[in-house]
Amino acid sequence: MRRLLPPDGRLFIVAMDHTSFLDAPVPALAAYGDTCRQAVAGGADAFLVPLGSAALHVEAIGSAGLITSVPTAPPALEVVIERSLALGADAIKAMVYPFGDDNTVNEATRLGAEAARVGLPFIAETIPGGFGRRDLHTPEKIAAAARVGVETGADMIKTFYTGDPDSMRRVIENAGVPVLVLGGAKMATVRDVLDVVREAVVDAGAAGVAFGTNIWTHASPRAVTAAIAAVIHGGASVDEALGLVESPATV
Repeated sequence: MRRLLPPDGRLFIVAMDHTSFLDAPVPALAAYGDTCRQAVAGGADAFLVPLGSAALHVEAIGSAGLITSVPTAPPALEVVIERSLALGADAIKAMVYPFGDDNTVNEATRLGAEAARVGLPFIAETIPGGFGRRDLHTPEKIAAAARVGVETGADMIKTFYTGDPDSMRRVIENAGVPVLVLGGAKMATVRDVLDVVREAVVDAGAAGVAFGTNIWTHASPRAVTAAIAAVIHGGASVDEALGLVESPATV
């Protein structure tokens, strides 16, 4: 965890594990290595990637943190964890769907225990009921699901932003471990992206963000990464960070 978290205790992850489930090619993910290099130049702390891309693009990721995205219930937990360690992973991440109809909570407990056995931090991405159960994506359920994830043995939680700092603080307090906010679907503007980062991290006290779509669908992933990093680590206002995206020097 000390290797993964910067000195200020905030973590900015660029999520690029979408190649495990997207049903159509995306130019920035087809150019995976170049997109990684742009994000590194912009100030990303770590990357969230599937095992295959971790092996293919380890040089592009360089000295940034590596978090492997793995199935919650792989057929052989030891093999997946061994592979993550061989790639130099600093942590693993898996999906957990509290209050759903599947078995991911029990499966995550097994995964978390095996990761702890070898000293590998485990990040649980807790989605109440799964992505399709929008009726469960309330601040109360998000907070409760985060704690369920912690009880599986997770060292960090990745979950939704609740929409306002006050309710997000309750999620963080209920979790009791560092909470990362996921980026979700593409937002309308970069200002919207930076507003979420500012509210969730600076105002509410989240440990950081794990954003993907809102970075690599932009014409300049490097510029958007730099803007987010400026808010998380540099104390920049939204307007100041937005200037990095609009500045020709960073595009």
